[in-house]
This record gives sequence, C-alpha cells and structure tokens, in this order.
Amino acid sequence: MANPVEISFSELRHANHFCNSIPIGIAMVARYALHRLDNQIKAAIFKDPLDFIKYLNQRNPKIACFSNYIWNTNLSYNFARQIKERSPESIIVFGGPDYPIDTVSQEKFLLTHPIIDFYVFRDGEFAFVELYNTLEKYNFDVSLIKKERLTIPSCHYLSDGKLVQGSLLDQPKNLDELPSPYLSGLCDKFLNDGLLPTLQTTRGCPFRCTFCQEGDLYYNKVKRFSFERVKQELDYVAKRADVSGLLIVDSNFGMYKDDVEICHYIASIQQKYNWPRFFMGMDGKNQKARILEASALIKGTYLGAATQSTSQEVLANVKRQNVSWSDMVLVAKEAEVRGANSFSEIILGLPGDSKEAHFKSIFCLIDAGINVVRSHQFIMLYGSETATKESREKYEMVTRFRVTPNTVRFYELDGKRFLAMEVDEICVANKTMSFEDYLECRKFTLTVEIFYNNGIFQELIKFLKRFNISISSFIMNIHQQAPSSCNALSELYKNFLRETHELWNTKEELDEFLKQPGVIDRYISGELGNNEQLMYRAFAVFKHIDELHKVAFHVAKEMLFPHSEIHKQHFNYLDELHKFSLLCKKKMLSVEANIESVFHYDFIQMTAVNFKEDPLAYYKPDGINITIAHTDNQKDMISQFIRMYGLSNYGLGNISGKVSEFYRKANYSPPVIRNKKFAITKT
Repeated sequence: MANPVEISFSELRHANHFCNSIPIGIAMVARYALHRLDNQIKAAIFKDPLDFIKYLNQRNPKIACFSNYIWNTNLSYNFARQIKERSPESIIVFGGPDYPIDTVSQEKFLLTHPIIDFYVFRDGEFAFVELYNTLEKYNFDVSLIKKERLTIPSCHYLSDGKLVQGSLLDQPKNLDELPSPYLSGLCDKFLNDGLLPTLQTTRGCPFRCTFCQEGDLYYNKVKRFSFERVKQELDYVAKRADVSGLLIVDSNFGMYKDDVEICHYIASIQQKYNWPRFFMGMDGKNQKARILEASALIKGTYLGAATQSTSQEVLANVKRQNVSWSDMVLVAKEAEVRGANSFSEIILGLPGDSKEAHFKSIFCLIDAGINVVRSHQFIMLYGSETATKESREKYEMVTRFRVTPNTVRFYELDGKRFLAMEVDEICVANKTMSFEDYLECRKFTLTVEIFYNNGIFQELIKFLKRFNISISSFIMNIHQQAPSSCNALSELYKNFLRETHELWNTKEELDEFLKQPGVIDRYISGELGNNEQLMYRAFAVFKHIDELHKVAFHVAKEMLFPHSEIHKQHFNYLDELHKFSLLCKKKMLSVEANIESVFHYDFIQMTAVNFKEDPLAYYKPDGINITIAHTDNQKDMISQFIRMYGLSNYGLGNISGKVSEFYRKANYSPPVIRNKKFAITKT
C-alpha cells in the first residue's frame, strides 16, 4: 500500500494579531477530507507560523492548503512561495473569503498570485475532495490538468493566463454530513495552546448587506448543525479548553429558536465546568426579544445590536435593514438591568455616509443607552458588493492603503528571511464625506472609546441622568475639551491623528515607502503601523486614567452647576465618586493591589443597586472603610488575557476592549478612625 499523501492545512495568524481563535474553518475541510479519503492522506493543521516552520523543516507537503482572509493573505502567500521554491512539485491550494466575486477580478487576483495552483471558491469541504480526486486521477500532474483545461467543481485556476472555473457545488443538505474536527481530536492541540475555542452552529445569513462577504446569494439560506452535535462539541471543549472564553462564529446567533436551546445547554456547561466565563457571538440582527432571552441564560455575554449607521440613506445604499429603535432601546435597558454591557457597531464611510450622519449615529446609540458604541473603518473586502468597480464609481469612493496593524515581522525558512505584512484598502471619503470630515469623525470615535465605552464612567453617567442631562451632549462637551485639556491628552490626540494619516494613495506608493531604509524597522518597533484606535484607547485607559477622570468630572460639574436642585452635597458626592472610580480603575492590570480607604457614601450598596438610586440616601456621616481589590476570578481572567494578547501596545489595545471586566470590586473593611462629618446643605 502506498504511503498516505502529506497535506498541510493552514490558517496562519500573525503573532499577537487579534485573530487568536481556533481555526475551525480549515479544520472542517481537513476533517471532511480525512473522512472521505480515509487512509489515502495524512493531514496536519496549523495556526502559528512558527509551528508551521517546524513542520516544514522536517518535510514537504504534497499539497499545501491555506485559508485566505483579509488578515493573512500575504502571510499565507509568502509561505506558499517558500514551499514552491524548495519543492516545485508541491501543489498550492487557497480558499476563503478574501477573493473577488466577479470573473475579471478573479482572473486578475490569480495573475498577481501565480504561486497559487488552485483556488477553492466558496465552501471548501466538498470542493477539496473533488479537487483531490482529480489530482490523484492525473497522478498529481498539475500541468496536465491545466493543459487540458479540466473544469473541477468549485475550483478556479489559470491556464495560459486565462481563468478556468468549475461549476459551483451545492452546499451540504445536512450539515452533520461534515464530521466534527473537535470530536475526532483534530483540534486538541489548539485547545491547549492559548487559542479561543470557536464553534459554528449554523451556516449562512438571510441578509444581503453589500459591505459583507456573506451578503452574496450563495450564503442566503441558513442551515444548522444538529443540537446533539453542538452539545457533544460543547462538552468536549469544556473539558479540555485552557482559555475561559467561547466564540460562536454564526452570522446571527441568538436570532433563532434553536439558539435559545443551545444557550440553555451552555448555561448548564457553565454550572458544571465554570466554563466559559466570557461568551462572544450573540450577533443576531433581528428578533431582539429572543436574543435577550438567549443571552440572559449565559453569564459573561455582551448584548449586541449591530447598527452600522442610523442614516436611512446609508442603510438603503448598503441593503441593510436595522432592528427597530424600540428593540435597540430594549437591548440597552435589559443590559442595564443585568449589569451587563450592550454593544453596537458603526462603520465609518459607508456609501452615503457623512460627518453629520456619523455623529448622529453615535449620539442616537449613546442616548438609547447602548454602553459600547464601536466605530470601525470601512475596509474594502474582496467578495463584497461594495468593493466592485461599479459600486466604487457610483458612490465616488476614495480609498487609501495602509499596512495592516501588527503584521510586520520576519520569518525564516531554509535560511531565508522574508516579510509578509498585510495591506488594507480603506474608504476615507465619498461624494458626501470629505477626507477632512473623515479625520474629524476618527477623532470623535477616539473620544467615545476612551470616555464612554466599557462603562468607564458609568457611575457618573447614571448620576447625570438623574438631572436629565443628555449623555451624548456630555460626551460631545468632553470631545471639545479633552484634546487640549492637558499636555498628556493633547499629545495623545495629536499622535492619534498623525498615525491616522499613515495612508497611501496606491499599493505601489506604499510598496515604495516600505523599501526605504529603516522603514521596516520602524514598523517592527511599533513606531509605525499600529491600530491607532486600539492603541490610543489603551494608552488613555492604562496610562492616563487620572487625566480622564479630571476631564470627565470637570465637564460633569460644569453641566450640573446651572441646575437649581443641585446640593453642595452632590458636589461632595462627586468628589468621592471621583476618588472611588479612580481607585477601582487605576493600573487595572496590577492584580496584587489591595487598597483601603474611607468614604462617606456606601459605594458597596450603591453598586448592588447599579447606582440607580439617589446617592444622598447612601450618605454615612461617620464614614465607612472600604477595601478595593480584584476578585480571584478577575485575577485569573487578566492572566489569561495577558497570555492571549501579550503586553505589547497592540496586545494592550486588544485587552483594553475588555476593561469593564477588570474594574476592582469593593468590600467592607474593619472600622478605622473616621473623617470629620459634613452635612447636606443647599447651594
């Protein structure tokens, strides 16, 4: 019997990049291939480039497969190039969403990536087996297949510079036809490697959003893995995972009746294994009442309400239908009741967007009570309708190019060092938004990130609401003062805008810049090429928390001062709240801090009622001694996040998105000598 054919399946990830989840997509392809091809093949799966290098130092795969995403195209392609140079007979297969949808652009893509022998279009499980069987039939002679211009289902390739396309295979009628890579043990090494456990319960999306790669008709029908299959995977992962989180990668998890049943089971898993401690993926775009029901079952979940824009013109242009405004408010209120975070996303620069529309979208979400309002750049994704030539021309989209953050580093194979940085194409203007307006919107999103998101001043905001002060006006007032409020924040905003300008008109201009002496070293050192929104949010929260408190409480007092019903004691309360908040949030990653202090307000009881009641009702004239420290669960979670992301600027940026989990908790301490009493008086 012949030796099995060696096949590598790689979803490579740049070190410390945010895509730190288990590579479930390509693992599904590998598992199905092993199932169908049995002992004909030997499969190995990779996420870490250094792990892949160790493998390549020992053998050459007969077939090297790569999953292709916007965050790893060049990394995968450069490894493919190295494999081809050392082993020309190795066959290079790519697949994944970062690939055009029109034939002209597909041909151009393959012409500019000549190392790729075959591109698997759309779902890969059935297509790869068809490709393998064709290769085996022709004794793995790629040149003969291309000479005869064979059409292979769901596969694309070039023959004499011209595109050859096989017809698109049907998707599986029953997703359980695809055996689980978890239950076979194929992903065991990832469960013990600090990667985020990732599950898929459905495939497909009923929505047609033009900025999304799943907006195509191919993905329009939703199919589901059986409940029994999902339960078995959850049990398997819960017993073995060394990371305490879970990510569901469905496009609309929580939106369907069956999702509620799955959430019940996840809740039972949490009780049994204390896993997962945090949950991501509650992303259903409609049926918010059901999503609230589902999310209430799982501890540590965000309540999502993706928006992209509140402008009806923008939504019509991108074929997006948002949830109703009443549902949006419902999500925010439910999150407040639970003491959880509600979450919504906006994309800056979509067709028809403007500075006024972007600001209005943020204001609406803040005033609805959504407490994480995140703005994303509009990246031109291969495979999406908005990236086509027709769409670009219709909306007069102006794009610029940048190095994808945290993707510049050297790799070495066979004594050769090579770079593999990624490049993003970002929309920075359109016929309704100038580049200057784009920059002002970016600056405002930074203010929202550091002064509003993750409930960093939630106690203060709840106090302002008692006096009917608009929270969007509060954030706007901060925005008008913060960039010039002190040297530290002034420099932070200045540097943020400088890095936001790190854009080039064309890829060619960017390539020429990268060739200049010392430029690559500047990227590797972190001087250039950062995710400026993540990094400067982290700088603000972890290094300038004192300054943030000074600005926020100063603006709050300015807005409160004209109210006749304000007592002097209210301002005394704000002073103590300032102190309490700062002790809970300063140096959040320092887990050994155990702080004792005297307060004249019972912040422990106020926390228990979620700061909803009049703080003066919790006034303690003799003072109470409070200890402020991280819980054991928080210490463990902080340790895990540091292990997952590291403490580089980029790593801190990713960690800063979870800071609401890290605010220290308060407990009563034994009595100490009290401060002097002070009485409530009217100003």
